[in-house]
Amino acid sequence: MESIKNMNYLNKENHLEFYELLFNALADKVRLKIINEISNSINKSLCVCDLEEKLNLKQSKISYHLKKLVNANILNIEKHGTWNYYKINEKQIQVILTEDTCCKIL
Repeated sequence: MESIKNMNYLNKENHLEFYELLFNALADKVRLKIINEISNSINKSLCVCDLEEKLNLKQSKISYHLKKLVNANILNIEKHGTWNYYKINEKQIQVILTEDTCCKIL
């Protein structure tokens, strides 16, 4: 998924599909918990093993939700050796939460 700021070329229908995917990624309690845990972590990034412990969920379930958030460009992946750490894409979150997005999608 692209950054919201690069959406000028999309027609009305594509804009709606874009926002549907984006808000769908946020419309889940587990995914909101993941975002919250990452946001509250010391380094503002966590790996799957950290999230397993904090959320008491299996790795496969967490990975499923992380993929949804990454595909919506809400989370970025940072590679540290063999581990993937997930960090919030602050620019995407800020644009999502602006009044323009809420009131002027089209």
